[in-house]
This record gives sequence, structure tokens and C-alpha cells, in this order.
Amino acid sequence: MAKMRYSEMSKDISCDSLSTLRLIEVSFWTVQEVLSGTSPKHRAEILSHFIKIGKKLYELNNFHSLFAVISALQSVSVYRLTKTWNHISKKDKSTFDKLAEVFSDTNNWQNLREHMENLKLPCIPYLGVFLTDLVYIDMAHPHLGGLEPEQRKLKMNNILRIVSNLQQSRYTSLSPLPHIQRYLHSVRYIDELQKFVEDDQYKLSLKLEPPSPVPSSSSSRESVSDMMTVASLNLSPAKAALRLQPVIKFVPGHRKCRSLGTNVFNKPCGSRPLHLLDDSVLEESGCGGGLGLLSHSTHLAPASTGQDEACDTVSLQGCLRRKTVLKDGRKPTVAAWQRYWVQLWATALVFYLPKTFKGCERSDFKRDPCKMTPLSGCLVTLGHNPLHSDVFLIRDPHRSNMYKFKAISEEAALVWYNSLQQMLTDNTTGATPTNLISFD
Repeated sequence: MAKMRYSEMSKDISCDSLSTLRLIEVSFWTVQEVLSGTSPKHRAEILSHFIKIGKKLYELNNFHSLFAVISALQSVSVYRLTKTWNHISKKDKSTFDKLAEVFSDTNNWQNLREHMENLKLPCIPYLGVFLTDLVYIDMAHPHLGGLEPEQRKLKMNNILRIVSNLQQSRYTSLSPLPHIQRYLHSVRYIDELQKFVEDDQYKLSLKLEPPSPVPSSSSSRESVSDMMTVASLNLSPAKAALRLQPVIKFVPGHRKCRSLGTNVFNKPCGSRPLHLLDDSVLEESGCGGGLGLLSHSTHLAPASTGQDEACDTVSLQGCLRRKTVLKDGRKPTVAAWQRYWVQLWATALVFYLPKTFKGCERSDFKRDPCKMTPLSGCLVTLGHNPLHSDVFLIRDPHRSNMYKFKAISEEAALVWYNSLQQMLTDNTTGATPTNLISFD
């Protein structure tokens, strides 16, 4: 390690003691075992078993193997199995999140470093932390020949002293089982075939759980099912053409669901307002009703008070956690917090599902929206618990729904509350009909 040979071309020959090969073997083996399940429930049982293995490795201070298991469960081939993860219990999900948080690379592996400072032997560390430190030391104090710089020598020796102390770990309380040892040694990994193994596992994952098709027009009332709606809310530049050209594809035949107004988002784009008395065409107002204007969205900002601005901008957006309090007038059997990226667009909230188990930035959430909730007629209130001042509630008296939202801070909750309250007030004021007939 001190000679930095693991970063050279001959690392496979000179650094077998670093157990890197074994870590990759365990990771690929974990993925393959999860994918060997014949049904989502079967795969969930295997997944839960590996979470329990990870918890036991954590208790044994075997962070090297724990990192291999957690990395495998976070790989794209396993992480995308939505149906499988839906069968995992809340307890196992919570355990997995806590184990994954240990290996967060935030602040140079701060969580893992703080945890290892208070540990006693035996302990098998995750060597990636020490290798990262050695790389930084080598870059900051390069060895150009001759005597080593004093700072380089001091810092290198300090890391090697820690690793040497950890090498004294002995798990005398564990008795090896011959049949388990034979099974683990039967797992073979060839470095040159890594790319092919990854591709095969991903193809198998797609075969087990194919990607979800585009939802039809008969989806739930909160789903953004219309093609143009999804395109206008999409942030991908590759789909910009759908936002610029709101062309509605003609569908032959007639369906009841289309007559009930499930595609109302695009109707204002192709219709002209008519006078109520003589059916003459009225002048177009400056505020269009199509969702294509959402492509001009802005970053987190206070809600706009102008009607024109509210039509062509996202007045507020950010990370929120939502929990259902009432659904159709009934309390849900299980109410859990769900993390979303939420945008306030005109008089509706647009929700985006997360891509990862953590993170509050826009990049941590999907580009395509999953649902849109209209806010017309809703009531917004702040939470009454002083211990949870970052909570506000939205109640829909017409549908008998109530949702609780938790912001990242008390200030953020107040911004959301004020913006929603202002939007609802403006909407109520602007919704008053004008008397078009005078009897004077």
C-alpha cells in the first residue's frame, strides 16, 4: 500500500492482499442470487435475507463484506425491481437505509469514519477509505525520488499503522462450516468478463420486470396520463419537440373515458373561447391553458401574484415528504412518509418520484412526473404541533382527502404555506363569474 502499487498496471499481481477481487465476487454473487428468484415475492424474500446478512456483518464489524452487499442491492439490476421492493417490509427497508447511510461518501466518508473511531477489534474495514486517503497524500506530497517528504512519510505511516492494527483482528467465536466454505469458494469471478456479467444481469432484470408501459387514458385521476401533459412537464432536452409542437394524435373510434374529460389538459390549446350570447369568437387572453408553458420553469422562487406569470412559470418547487391522513374520508391502514419533488404550477401540484433512497436535490428525482393534484377548493393550514413546525396540511373537502406535507425546514414550510395560500386566494377571487346581462 505504501508503494501505491494498487494504482499501477500490475495491481492484480502485487495487490491480491487488498481483497478487492473478493469484494467484487461477493457483489456479483449477491445480484445473481436476488435475480434467481422466480417471482417478485420470492425475490423479496432473498432480498430481505441479504439485508439480514448485511445487518449481521454490521454487528461483526465486517465493513468490507457489508459494502459489497450494500453495493449489490443498490446496483441498477436490483434497484429497478419495483415489484420486488414493494414486497419488502418497512422494517427491512429501514434497516437497509440505515446500512446504506453508513457508506455515504458525503464529507469524505464522514459517517463511516466516525463509526470506526469508537470500534474495538475485531474489525474488517472497508479498504476503499484508506486507499482514497493514500491517493490524496500521494497527490499532495508526491515522491519525486530521493528522500521522502516528511509530511508524506508521517501521513503514510499513520494510515499504515491503523491498517496494521486492524490486521490483528481474529473472529475466534465463529466456527467455519465446511459446506458453507465450499459453496462460497465455488463462486468464481473473471475480471475480464465483468462487463459481460453486468450486461447479462441487467438483461435478466429487464426480463423479470419489464419497464412499465406508458399509462393509458383510463388511469387514475391523479396520474399524468396524457402524452402532451407528460411531455410538457418533462425536463429532458430530448423531448423538447413535444413541448414546442402540441400536436394531438388522432385516435379512431370512441371511448367513454375520452368523453368524460380525462384529456382536458390539451383542450384549451385547440379551442377558441366563444361569446355566451351569440357564439362569436372572443379575443384570446394572454394566459394559455396548455401545459406546454411549463417548459419555462424557474428554480425555487416565491409565488408570483400576477396572473400571467402564474401561467408560464413554476412558482415554487422543492423536496417535500407527503403522508396521507384521509383518503376518500377514511384513514389509510398504513400511512408512511413518501418523498417527492413537488412543483406548484398554476393551481396544481406536480409530483416527481425519487430515483434514490436519499437526497433532496432535483437530480435525485425522476424527470417524468408521476401525478398531478388540482388544488382548486382546497384548504391549507400549518401544523399545530410546535415540535414539528416544518409541517403543513392540505385538505380537499370535495373529495374528502387530507395530506400532510413535511418540508426540509420551518422556513421552507412557511414559504410553501404562504405561496399556496396566496394562490388559493387569487384563484377564489378570480373565479367569481361576471354578470354578462344587465337589466338596467
